[in-house]
Amino acid sequence: MLLPPMVDYHETVRAHRRPPPPDGFCFADIVDGYAQDPERQALIWTNAEGASKRFSFAEIAALSKRMANVLREAGVGRGDRVIVMLPRIPEWQIAVTALSRLGAVVVPCLTMLTRKDLEYRIGATEPSAILTVPGEAAKFERLVPEGCARLIAPYGPGEAPGWTDLRAAMEGATEEIVSERMAREDPGYIYFTSGSAGTPKGVTHSAWFALGFVEIAAYWFDMNAQSKADLCWGTADTAWGFNATSTLMGPWLAGICAFVHDGPFDPRMRLQLIQDWGVTIYAAAASEYRWMLGEDVASFDLTKLRLSITAGESLDAPTAERWMRLSGTKFLESYGQTESFMSIANFPCTEIRPGSMGLPMPGFPVDVVDEESCAPLPAGETGAVALKCPFDGLMLGYWRDPERTEACFRTAADGTRWFMTGDLARKDADGYFWYEGRADDVINAAGYRIGPAEVEGAVMSHDAVRECACVASPDEKRGVVVKAFV
Repeated sequence: MLLPPMVDYHETVRAHRRPPPPDGFCFADIVDGYAQDPERQALIWTNAEGASKRFSFAEIAALSKRMANVLREAGVGRGDRVIVMLPRIPEWQIAVTALSRLGAVVVPCLTMLTRKDLEYRIGATEPSAILTVPGEAAKFERLVPEGCARLIAPYGPGEAPGWTDLRAAMEGATEEIVSERMAREDPGYIYFTSGSAGTPKGVTHSAWFALGFVEIAAYWFDMNAQSKADLCWGTADTAWGFNATSTLMGPWLAGICAFVHDGPFDPRMRLQLIQDWGVTIYAAAASEYRWMLGEDVASFDLTKLRLSITAGESLDAPTAERWMRLSGTKFLESYGQTESFMSIANFPCTEIRPGSMGLPMPGFPVDVVDEESCAPLPAGETGAVALKCPFDGLMLGYWRDPERTEACFRTAADGTRWFMTGDLARKDADGYFWYEGRADDVINAAGYRIGPAEVEGAVMSHDAVRECACVASPDEKRGVVVKAFV
């Protein structure tokens, strides 16, 4: 599935052709392919306590086969939803690979979710199994539906009586399994993400989800057949789409080793890990870079670092310029959504214009259009960021919510159908996109999308609050104001 490296952006756009689609697809096929080389490294994992582990693709393949058979024995099959609420541990990558073998649907969940959050997700997806760690098991008490398997990945403090120890079960499991062949319209992943109002939306992606990262891995992360020596560290939480981009499907499409660290955010530790492990591609939210710039960056040896990547929140020009100067790397920001992949990016071979979202990803039909007519706008005019359909990277829809799904689309007078992202931007004369804000009131915080209803719910949970409202501030610098009555 590899594409050649991008040398000239405009030539790549002109000549771009996607590899021919398979008749059926399973993400585990990618892992199994690289597993033919027993020495090829897939994952390096560390944590705040100083523990570390290495996994080859062959080891990931074997472990995911065992886990798949354990899950199958627990009743998980094709099309079944499985809630996976894990921290940044190897079981996350192994679980996604294992579930792809079964044709099951992965429902990634943040470990910071509350019981109320989990109750909503369980009710919405009706899972056949839940996979978490002992310290999170208590959140599921009296929420697990009858017949739903409960599995624990033994990591961290806490006990989980009544839950199956996944690691122990895998020791006696066989590696014999035939992976399911999935069609493009088969669901494979449900990411819950905040909207401008109401409950979180279940963004449903195809079982072919991994194939949407082909251009992203090759052009934005510059990972291809020539980059075997790369080590890619993505810091995103396991329930964020950027995690799949930078720690799982993105690097593994190219056979590149991913680096994962489980521990609290410590800017000095981040720099130390980049130095000590020889990280070559580092991907994090813009706010994380700002905190890292508070350290003495020049005192660390970052000579192996060749690319700095960011997405999820707007990157300001001063941060970009200072980081590039101190790290000696190009800073490649990208724009995308959980619903529609990374569709605009800066690339190693293009001019970096600090503050710009970048240029359209080759093969991604993105433009700035008039919000009403959907007519493409000329350079300099602010409009809606939209993607022309059909588009391979687009979600299948919101889980069991066709009305909400249809509300994302507009049809132009010429019959062209557009997916409206809800973001505003303008293009300059050279085609670079510049972010102008949201068309709704979604809040971006450290790369996480938060809806006003969720802010109100958190405030209302305090006993002293009688009523509250989360409203947009007339002062753009203040963003959102929460008014509470006690």
